[in-house]
Amino acid sequence: MRILFAGTPEIAVPTLKALNEEFEIGLVLTNPDAPQGRSKKLVASPVKREAADLGLSYLQPERLRGDVLKEVASYNCDVLVCFAYGKIFGPRFLSMFEKGCYNIHPSRLPQFRGSSPIQYAILNGLSSTAITIQKLSKGVDEGDVCSTVDVDLDGNETTESLTERIAQIAAPLALDTFRKLNEGSLISHPQEGEVSYTEMLSKDESLLDFNQSAESIHCKIRAYYPWPKATTIYDGKVLFITGVAPLTHEKRDESIKPGTVIEKRKKQGLVIACGDELLIVKTLQLTGKKEMDFNSFYNGNQKIVGCLLG
Repeated sequence: MRILFAGTPEIAVPTLKALNEEFEIGLVLTNPDAPQGRSKKLVASPVKREAADLGLSYLQPERLRGDVLKEVASYNCDVLVCFAYGKIFGPRFLSMFEKGCYNIHPSRLPQFRGSSPIQYAILNGLSSTAITIQKLSKGVDEGDVCSTVDVDLDGNETTESLTERIAQIAAPLALDTFRKLNEGSLISHPQEGEVSYTEMLSKDESLLDFNQSAESIHCKIRAYYPWPKATTIYDGKVLFITGVAPLTHEKRDESIKPGTVIEKRKKQGLVIACGDELLIVKTLQLTGKKEMDFNSFYNGNQKIVGCLLG
């Protein structure tokens, strides 16, 4: 079975490596090099770097049409495997693969279709999520389900840490699924359950409202890390709240306004009053500065204790 693998970020790299060990990767599709940092230097995607290390052929088209379709067809791949590629495939493109087209999506479909399923699982405080391998269809993440694996959550994951976990869990799921496809034993079924959709997280929605529950704020801080990072205002400057301790479920004294930094608690963090309970912050970052642990931050900003954030 000859695979065209389409992917761009780090989450797709373990799956590419695993499939390459067992099947023939005829071609890798990934996004063009993108400018990063203040220098705007062009940087290759993690999937491109891995493809180059493995000695695989790769393409980085801006659009999937015209001569690009002819070039892709020349590689004679039987199956398309997509994992966070970042582009939409048209009907002509999908028609080129005799054994079908498949997408790896990190949610329990039809829940959290769209671009941000990992972030939404954290934002919604779920106790578990999943990875689904589905058939690609015209609609966004609407295709039949081929395989699913559950992923338990403990309520302290960030988007960064959960993405790393899912990357490792997806690789063996993909191997098992595409072995069955190669053997002719893969079975699929329509999606079942309530449909929901996700959108890209936005910097415009990063501001924390400390009148909300400690749990919802805890979820938002974790979901927004490492990008775009949850924010508040301290001393007239943007302050990123980047890391939190597990919830302690300590009730807020009603005489203390939500958003007040109550104390620096030894070996734990800065304690902030929320709408119902207390939140313990472990890492912070002032705009234009480096991220710091709460002790280092406090040493340079002792007046934060007693301050009303926001």
